[in-house]
Amino acid sequence: MSSTTVDLLLKGDVVLSDHVSKDTYVGVKDGLIVGIYADGNAPEYKEFIDASGKIIFPGMVDAHVHSYSNMHEQFTHSTAAAAAGGVTTIIEMPYDSCGPVFDVAQFKEKQTWIADKAKVDVALLSTIKKQGDLSEVDALVELGTCGFKLSAFETDPYRFPRIDDDVLWKILPKLAETGLPVGFHCENDVIIEALIAQYKEEGKTYPKAHCETRPPISETLAVSKLLEFAYWTKFSLHVYHNSHPRCLDMIDWYKEQGVDVSVETCPHYLLISDEDMAEKKAFAKINPPMRDPQAVEGMWQALIDGRLNWVASDHAPWPLERKSNEVIFDNGSGAPGVESILPLMFSEGVVKRGIDLVKLGQLLAANPAERFKLDHRKGKIAVGMDADFAIIDPNEEWFFNAAETQSSAKWSPYDGKKITGRVVKTVLRGTTIFDQGKVLSKEGDGAYVGAHR
Repeated sequence: MSSTTVDLLLKGDVVLSDHVSKDTYVGVKDGLIVGIYADGNAPEYKEFIDASGKIIFPGMVDAHVHSYSNMHEQFTHSTAAAAAGGVTTIIEMPYDSCGPVFDVAQFKEKQTWIADKAKVDVALLSTIKKQGDLSEVDALVELGTCGFKLSAFETDPYRFPRIDDDVLWKILPKLAETGLPVGFHCENDVIIEALIAQYKEEGKTYPKAHCETRPPISETLAVSKLLEFAYWTKFSLHVYHNSHPRCLDMIDWYKEQGVDVSVETCPHYLLISDEDMAEKKAFAKINPPMRDPQAVEGMWQALIDGRLNWVASDHAPWPLERKSNEVIFDNGSGAPGVESILPLMFSEGVVKRGIDLVKLGQLLAANPAERFKLDHRKGKIAVGMDADFAIIDPNEEWFFNAAETQSSAKWSPYDGKKITGRVVKTVLRGTTIFDQGKVLSKEGDGAYVGAHR
């Protein structure tokens, strides 16, 4: 028995960086992990969590969350949903409906929102104006921005602009000097906008038209262009929400040439195909769109083969009225997902397809934390790290009920889906923030996490 008394002691099957340590104890003091102990060596404790028979994962890091695309959501709801899903850190996108985060003033304002509203920890991305103004970049790096999010697709010329090739050629070498990843929304808007106009003119506005007007080439063209930019300018490229295996073929080829590139996918590209559009309608209207079943299986195989770096939710919770229009093009794009990502990936990945627990921990925590330079605190269970844990009962079978979720949306493309494995407890820096169906953390209990340099 250790002579040290810890604030919190947990016992369960602990998912470490390279193996699962069964019936193992983890000690926590002052919000940090201070020890990992075999049976008989555990210290005295003030609080004990007995998770015997359950799996203790590192707190999950969701690398793709939009809390302010819809002002009904904000950190109040998105971080409560994160807590309920075993996600202890979100990486927040900079494309807010109230104004994009491309300067120090907006970045600092968002830090105050974290301090006032967040129920889990939050890291912040920044973006760049369409014209390529880099005057604030150094200051944003000093503030701890964990990367930059740009787009090859123009949703809005101010809030969510396409950065044109001549501007990219000018700014990417400078962004490369920051050492931070520069991530892109990869779609070709010229192809997509022409197809949408054609489909509208022909009256083809059924749900699957969203997929047909965004064919795979609209994504692969954008990815290939950015890989070339990464080859010539040496910036660290991240490809957001990849939906098609052909993108991965290109990424693998460029990796062989020394290009620094990471790539994520999302649960919807693994669990939903374009054949589901007639049933799910606008609930599955997401950009890039759902692909054919063959591509879905290809994405699973790529995940199993280690060709994808991580899985993120792309949490984008539109209100129901933005998802109820019969004309598919008149609906918002995106779906809530931060609360469902861990149980879905456990059920579909571990239970159904045999992905091992260590790999799931890497895909949902360690890898994004490392890429966005949060790994000094987040992403794994190890001495000195923040005491963040997601505890799953691996045997509980349940049905996902969107009406009971923490997001403001109260809908989901997974509503009614049977899931094996449930998050029963979430711990943030040594404090239980979710337990048996209830979010316990208050607004402001979350904290800002800056990238380390």
